[in-house]
Amino acid sequence: MPKAFDEKEKAAIRASLMAAGMQRFEREGVRGARIEDICRDVGIAKGSFYTFFPSKEEMFMRIVEEREAQHRTDMFEFIATAKGTASKRAAGFFDLIVKKMETDPVLNLVLAHGEIPHLVRKLGPERFAAGRRSDWDFAVEAAKQWTTAGDRRIDPKDLIGLMTIALSVAVQRAQMTDEQYQPTVALLRELFVTRLTGAAK
Repeated sequence: MPKAFDEKEKAAIRASLMAAGMQRFEREGVRGARIEDICRDVGIAKGSFYTFFPSKEEMFMRIVEEREAQHRTDMFEFIATAKGTASKRAAGFFDLIVKKMETDPVLNLVLAHGEIPHLVRKLGPERFAAGRRSDWDFAVEAAKQWTTAGDRRIDPKDLIGLMTIALSVAVQRAQMTDEQYQPTVALLRELFVTRLTGAAK
């Protein structure tokens, strides 16, 4: 029977499991990582894992959600503090989004190992539908804050559409040369600025 943990121990073990899990996922992918190895890395019995997560796939999704929450915090902070013309702020916002997509280890892990079909199969489409709703809520709030910051009103559909295109380009980066990728990003940046401000930069 798994050992009972107090709340402080649970918080520490959960954080350790997620950190160890991320290291395993980066090396082996979600499919290749084994719960027993993650638990051995942390120093708990395999049976105790299920006190914290119903599956390794769900643990991975919790890691994804924590990363997304941090990204959204950073983007809201940018909207609130960015200086300069509307075009300059829109361009800076785009640059922030692209940098996050290019450097985020969780996104790179999913792309490198082709994990999305596996995750959908294991967790079900409803789990990902919740993520799409969360993305929409973010777009609505970001558009509202952008307008409050003094810029022209933007449509959340425009924002989520532009971010989706940026993600699609980032996903295809491995199949593109720098001579293809950099001009594509530059064109998308111009579209992003134009759509958010009405004036190309």
